[in-house]
Amino acid sequence: MRSLFILFWCGVILVFTCTSSFHDLIHFGVVAFQLDVNPPYSEFFFPFPSDVSGDLWIQKLGHILAFQFLTVLLLMKYKSKIFILTAAFSFAVLTEFLQLYFHRGGRVFDIGFDLIGILIALAIASLFPISKPDYISAKN
Repeated sequence: MRSLFILFWCGVILVFTCTSSFHDLIHFGVVAFQLDVNPPYSEFFFPFPSDVSGDLWIQKLGHILAFQFLTVLLLMKYKSKIFILTAAFSFAVLTEFLQLYFHRGGRVFDIGFDLIGILIALAIASLFPISKPDYISAKN
């Protein structure tokens, strides 16, 4: 059952990541995908914008919270924090790279916001450990 929650949340992240217009998704509930077979890879390394709006900060907070929640779900299934960090970070890199193929701006700095969420969840889990005898190892 935990695996289903993880897969569902990864699907939610992918929909938010790959829908053509984040604005249309949030304001109108429109989910649309447009594949770009020749994405502009150089955009991946564009710097953080200098003209920062409140909407941009809300979107970055969404990155943090989405990956924080993903990490919590992974913590509920797996014991190895190294495995969880690797899996969540790899998914963050994948989602940012995939955005380039769906007319969205995948950026390296967004991976940093994702990583903040991952590390916050891992830090909280380290500070407040919960003993669970039903952990599943990464080998299963």
